[in-house]
Amino acid sequence: MRVLQVSDSYYPDPGGVSEVLYHLSHALKELGHEVVILTSRHPEAEQEEMVKRVGCRIRLQANRSEVIWTFSPSLPFEVRNFIRNNSFDIIHTHGPFAPNLPFLALLYSNAVNVATFHTAFSDFNYYKLAKFAFTSISRKLHGSICVSDKAFREIYPHFPKCNYKIIPNGVDTNRFKPDGERFKGFSEHPTILFLGRLDPRKGLPVLIKAFPEIKESLPNVKLIVVGKGEPPKNIPPVVRDSIVFKGEVPCDKVPAYYRSADLYCSPALGGETFGIVLLEAMASGTPTIASDIEGYRGVIPTDEMLFHKGDPHALAERAIAILKDDSLRRKIREIGIKTAQRYDWMNIAIETESFYKSLLTKS
Repeated sequence: MRVLQVSDSYYPDPGGVSEVLYHLSHALKELGHEVVILTSRHPEAEQEEMVKRVGCRIRLQANRSEVIWTFSPSLPFEVRNFIRNNSFDIIHTHGPFAPNLPFLALLYSNAVNVATFHTAFSDFNYYKLAKFAFTSISRKLHGSICVSDKAFREIYPHFPKCNYKIIPNGVDTNRFKPDGERFKGFSEHPTILFLGRLDPRKGLPVLIKAFPEIKESLPNVKLIVVGKGEPPKNIPPVVRDSIVFKGEVPCDKVPAYYRSADLYCSPALGGETFGIVLLEAMASGTPTIASDIEGYRGVIPTDEMLFHKGDPHALAERAIAILKDDSLRRKIREIGIKTAQRYDWMNIAIETESFYKSLLTKS
């Protein structure tokens, strides 16, 4: 099959959708398919044979996070001409119900059309309005993928006729694995890792509020914060010297950060349909805890790894229990590794390939 994957966001932009495009496309290529990625131009992007870039990349704030939007006056013509001049069996758009690049690809598509819906909303559900503008274009979809039950429940009431299938995101278990590079300094003290954009909905302030209680029980503990964004300004003085902000780090160093930590924590407050970072941490052999938001509960396999959303005391109790109990830490680690193996990207690609083939047969 010739497959076109379309998204406004792709490497070197960080985030879950970029991860999905990269790993799903390369896994499909390993299965013998020809895959092209259509995305926005990026000033720091390296040229890749399988990537076509169009328009200009604009960063916006929405859903308490950063959103990438592709724009140029000639964008519709660029997309239309690219699709007309190439022959694709499948055009797979990611979030086409907005005035964006995936919408244009779906509009001009003459192939079998698939869309993946990744979004959960922190506040207002945008689909309540989108249905008035995009119901007509939704009829071009032969099949739709939701990455979780949460994602499905967000969209189904507003677009009920899109032939949905739930296929989760995955993890690269060849890259994220227990064996490999570690940072030596981490082993000198108990270390908690936060890795993700410093957006409000990712919940870093909750972890910082919990940290004095953790430090009182474990005086040598360190918190390592990795991710793009401005650090919070109201850090309690008692823990200020125990928190290290690394900023954005090279992609090839991310697995080493996971492996080097004693505990990975994702205190997200909402707006998550899945949680790829949880799979990355678990696949790396790092004991993992996360807030009990709906999108995370579908990935985290046991309540021993969850704490109540937005509750610093609950987070601190869970972190202290795992960091102080070697037996519990080993148990959580093994559960995480086994869970992540089920989500290997090749397994996800095979499931996606099967969905493509079923739609091609019907069409």
